[in-house]
Amino acid sequence: MPLTDTQIKKTKANGKVQKLNDGGGLRLEISKAGSKAFKYRIRMQGKDTDITLGLYPAMSLAEARAKRDEVKAMVKQGIDPIQQRNQLQKEQKAIEQAQAQRLTFQELFAQWFKQNAGGWSYDYQIDTHNRITQHLLPTLGEQFIDEVTPQQVIHALKTMEAKGLGDSLHKVKQYASRIFRFGVGLGLCPSDPVRDIPSGDIFKKQTKKNFHHLTKTSDLHQLLNAIDLYVGDISTSTALKLAPHVFLRPSELAGLRWDEVDLNKDIIIIPAERMKMKRPHMVPLSRQAKAIIETMLPFKHGTEYVFPSPRSPKRPMCKESLNAALHRLGFKGKQTAHGFRHTASTLLHEMGYTSDYIEKQLAHEQDNEIKGAYNKAEYLTQRVEIMQAWSDHLDALKAGADVIPIHKNAGK
Repeated sequence: MPLTDTQIKKTKANGKVQKLNDGGGLRLEISKAGSKAFKYRIRMQGKDTDITLGLYPAMSLAEARAKRDEVKAMVKQGIDPIQQRNQLQKEQKAIEQAQAQRLTFQELFAQWFKQNAGGWSYDYQIDTHNRITQHLLPTLGEQFIDEVTPQQVIHALKTMEAKGLGDSLHKVKQYASRIFRFGVGLGLCPSDPVRDIPSGDIFKKQTKKNFHHLTKTSDLHQLLNAIDLYVGDISTSTALKLAPHVFLRPSELAGLRWDEVDLNKDIIIIPAERMKMKRPHMVPLSRQAKAIIETMLPFKHGTEYVFPSPRSPKRPMCKESLNAALHRLGFKGKQTAHGFRHTASTLLHEMGYTSDYIEKQLAHEQDNEIKGAYNKAEYLTQRVEIMQAWSDHLDALKAGADVIPIHKNAGK
């Protein structure tokens, strides 16, 4: 007679293996310990083999009968159910292993950043990490990298554009592509979904913005005096005082090292790897610039940086601290740290100085200049004179004196 659920429930272990037939080759086998399993005997290639269909009560009697019929049909078609089950288990295990090895975009970013950050400046590390964390991870972070589509990347970038961050959008797009290409190179993802996203046709064209800078005498008088009164950490306040005197880019100034400063020869020599144009650069120090740098000598111990970070002497101050300080002083939209270079260039040209001398001091080099013939000390005598005259001019502006233009024949 066929089995019933009631019969199965009532049958208890008796210290022996019990076999209860249901009919059609299906039976319930009860072990000595009391576990109950549905089994079905098949014959393949002249050999009888028992298959365990499932355990009771996880598998009900009705489910066991349905499974028996399924297996019976497979045998009739010449399919070995045991081999098929083993193959399915093998495939499922492979799928699970592949799933475990899949990376999210956030995990790929972490690998890429760890691999490359050691070769970057501290400021570049912070800038890169912040841009990706703020603009890509919220949308793509939890996505598996092999599932990220160009449309999802576009959505993240369009979100930036809607916030008025179009000037950063293209840099973030480049970062995204670099991360995916890193993954492709290591065999972690099949392709770079950023590759075929056209910038010009999808995103608004950005108008080039000049760095804000002041040139009026009254404005510069106010600015220079405000800088002198700035209250902040010693590195930021001192670097901000030095910025108008040395024509350096914010990253070059913030990362200034003591081994780049020669106070005996009144010169700064920045190596090529720290310069935008990848060429060494010399900055003659005026008396005023030298005096400002000397105020940092008491803080020299334990750091290689003239302007160490207030959080750690082992790294330089953040270049963004300079603009942040100018904002706090009330000059947001009026003057940037980079803008001091434009101020100097504009006024020195107006005062009649030779353009070649000014451009050399700003480290503006012609792209076609032969690198091997590059001379960092070119026009140095004239540049020394210009830098001292410029610092004297800044002092006069700060004092509010009736400023007489710098002697136009000087340094010509």
